Amino acid sequence: MKSKKNVLSSLIIMLAGVIYFPAQAQQKNGAHRTNFSGEWKLNQSKSELVGKFPVCIFWEGDRVFSKTMKIARYKDFLTVHVTSSSPEWEPAKKQEKLIFDGKEREATKFGWPRDESTARWSDDGQTMIVNSDKSFYTKGKAPDVKVREVWKLINDGKSISVQVNASEDIRKLVYDKQ
Repeated sequence: MKSKKNVLSSLIIMLAGVIYFPAQAQQKNGAHRTNFSGEWKLNQSKSELVGKFPVCIFWEGDRVFSKTMKIARYKDFLTVHVTSSSPEWEPAKKQEKLIFDGKEREATKFGWPRDESTARWSDDGQTMIVNSDKSFYTKGKAPDVKVREVWKLINDGKSISVQVNASEDIRKLVYDKQ
């Protein structure tokens, strides 16, 4: 009788290990990454829009000034369609692809390289981090501004929080799902 209990206990422990360890491995491989897909609108009352974000660096169509975002998720990248505005220009639309391969991506404006970015997921797959070097002049010179964006779902997935750190300035943006 005691032998049967030991065998049964051992089988239960082995079965738990067979289920647990592959599940953990899948999480580390990004199987459970946050899904930012959907249409989102800036909630100005929940956002902190303070700071001296220079428009010459954050040009029209930049995510930092976006009022709306439409995000689509694919296996290794996201597409982000934004509509931005500022007192200096009319609403501008832009599409951007955030690729999670660790390589820098370059964006140009007026024929000059202006922005080099990398996107990555946190280890737990719940946070997206975008690091950018933004320059007013051509590539090869030191960037004018280093920017770090930290994206998280909040409010049970009904909102996205984006914290934008640019030099000494911080913007906390909240977008509600439409």
